Amino acid sequence: FGNKGIMDKCTMCAGGPEATNSEKERELYGQNRIAEGKVPVCAAMCSTKALLVGESSKIEEIYHNRLMNRNYGIPNPSESLEWKIAYTGKERL
Repeated sequence: FGNKGIMDKCTMCAGGPEATNSEKERELYGQNRIAEGKVPVCAAMCSTKALLVGESSKIEEIYHNRLMNRNYGIPNPSESLEWKIAYTGKERL
């Protein structure tokens, strides 16, 4: 939230359950999908498949396939501007 156009955390689960999956958390929040090893609902229900969750290598593979299918001509997804903005952390452009 410190940079325009970049979201640090989904606001739907901000302040929500933690990975401990304790009884107190279950009483407060109900189901804790992440602690149960499930994909967050926002990513599971995203009709455009734009929200991806998982290992960065798998996400990079999906992203690379999307770039190739759209014929953007970018051989390495980690060289694209979007990838640098999303995944290079503090070393953003």
